[in-house]
Amino acid sequence: MAGIDWIIVLGIVGFLLLAAEVFVPGMVLGILGALSLVASVVVAYLKHGTFVGSVTLVVVLVGSTVGFVAWMALFPRTSIGRKLILASEPMPADKSRADGLLGQIGEALTPLRPAGTILLDGRKLDVISEGELVEAGDAVEIIRHEGLRTIVRKTAGAVGESA
Repeated sequence: MAGIDWIIVLGIVGFLLLAAEVFVPGMVLGILGALSLVASVVVAYLKHGTFVGSVTLVVVLVGSTVGFVAWMALFPRTSIGRKLILASEPMPADKSRADGLLGQIGEALTPLRPAGTILLDGRKLDVISEGELVEAGDAVEIIRHEGLRTIVRKTAGAVGESA
């Protein structure tokens, strides 16, 4: 093969390996693709001089930039993209039930330092204390929810009642 053929082959192989990296995680294909693109630029400079090397470098940089921008714009709209990209933030399975727990009092099954487990109406719940150490057996009140986390504080109330 002539030198120009190697430049073109290395460039195409590099772009194809970078595209394949999205579907085969592990960074191996991405690194090989980047090395292939660098090799195409190096071959261009060494075999054909500054002009061809500079043109190859510009083609690789512009091609990479345009490819990346096009990928970011178009991929989320494809059927594969919709399957791979999370559409919304995860929410509790039953937010209304979680909100119904506010103010209820349960018993700490494990020490909360600050995370641990409580028993509430016969169910175990993973919770986080408001910052203080809560010993196993202490009564705790559910005071708020932050995303998927349930926040409790030590209370003097009796287990099983609502505040």
